[in-house]
Amino acid sequence: MAIAGSLTIAGVDDPTGKRLGLSRGISGQSLLSKIPQERFTILLKHQPVVDGNSAGLFDLQLSGHTHGGQIFPFNILVWLFYPVDSGLTRLENGSYLYVSKGSGTWGPPIRFLSPPEVTIIELVHKDA
Repeated sequence: MAIAGSLTIAGVDDPTGKRLGLSRGISGQSLLSKIPQERFTILLKHQPVVDGNSAGLFDLQLSGHTHGGQIFPFNILVWLFYPVDSGLTRLENGSYLYVSKGSGTWGPPIRFLSPPEVTIIELVHKDA
């Protein structure tokens, strides 16, 4: 979706959907390579994994999935699979990754040392 020719919001299917036969099979690289690079591009991707093939083709990736670790000892396992389990990280190519802890849970309906969050992101043009 393009907004006023200056912002593009793109999203890719979660790999879980592929296992369930619910994915269209479009890669991030394939999708993002069609977007004009002069636009600020937000990539919506459930799991906080940055695909090396799509690096540099987006400005900000918004992800979730980890629940910030949710409860001990799952937080250790989450960190092993997803080194960024919450917050904003600048990537090597100048893009950013933001991982939200979210407001829900997975499995047991508890959270310990990982408070729920609702994130508000304010985008400001660099010339402003």
